[in-house]
Amino acid sequence: MARRPAAPRVQTKPGRDPAARSGRPARSDADRTPPSAPQEQTRATPARRTTSPLGSPARSGRLTNSQTQPEEPAVTSPPDDDSERSSRRVVDAADRFRRAVVGQPWRRRRRALIIAALITFVLVAGAGIAVLTVPALQVRTVAVSGLGYVQEDAISQVTDPEVGTAMALVRPGELANRIEQVPGVETAQVERSWPDTITVTVTERTPIAQLTRLDGNTVILDAHGVALPDAAAQDAVLMPLAVGEGARDPEGAAEAMIEAASSLPPEIADGVRGITATSPNDVTMTLALENGATKTVVWGDAADAELKGKVVAALLDQPGTVIDVSSPVAPVTR
Repeated sequence: MARRPAAPRVQTKPGRDPAARSGRPARSDADRTPPSAPQEQTRATPARRTTSPLGSPARSGRLTNSQTQPEEPAVTSPPDDDSERSSRRVVDAADRFRRAVVGQPWRRRRRALIIAALITFVLVAGAGIAVLTVPALQVRTVAVSGLGYVQEDAISQVTDPEVGTAMALVRPGELANRIEQVPGVETAQVERSWPDTITVTVTERTPIAQLTRLDGNTVILDAHGVALPDAAAQDAVLMPLAVGEGARDPEGAAEAMIEAASSLPPEIADGVRGITATSPNDVTMTLALENGATKTVVWGDAADAELKGKVVAALLDQPGTVIDVSSPVAPVTR
């Protein structure tokens, strides 16, 4: 049997190649790749052997970088969905944290507005409490002016309950309405004079007549037929009115006489000596003239009262003792 020729020994320097030292042939990088590695991720390429100047790669003992296989580009696997979502969550959380710490301009403005509103509310509430509780801002004095025959005590009965009340709680309009209910008061004006005074200005009703009823009682009346206190008769020129005997409508007769009395011109009203009526349609008055004579005026009803007054003033100088203006467009004198 023929003998195989012995394989030539490759001498290497100690420490250079453990495989050569052990007598095993050197393995390339492709041989070192584990067989279980996926082929689609890494692909091994046999190393190219170059000839050294001595003509044998074994004699050089090592391979240069240019002699090794070129680096393959790294094959990356597609990103995992879970990792992508986790990364997004981390970024979102960081952004929220940064916004919470740094703050947004509109949030800063809103915070400033809220703080300003709270400060304003506290100041207003404090001022309101002070206005309602401070004794220096409570009613101490009620000043009333414009009184004549109306007694001041009658006004005080209405205004005294306001003393000691906070000025801010006084209602001038409501107080004025209550004062106008006092007999003889036509209008009232109420004002607050800070810090502790209420000013009341009264306008009294003007008395023009004294009415004698069927029962003999008398009452002072103004131009609207409103009854006034007896004190209103002082220093006043009143026309005497009387409901005639057998009056069928005393109230209507009184209203017609008041209407006639309030419609007379001043030059005639001063000369009225009396007005009588038994119904709203038969008002009669007696006038005193400057020469001492008297005339009777048949007035009729309350219609056209202003026109009737002007006609009477125009006919006073006409002869006769009676002026009938029950129909003012066709007056009659006799």
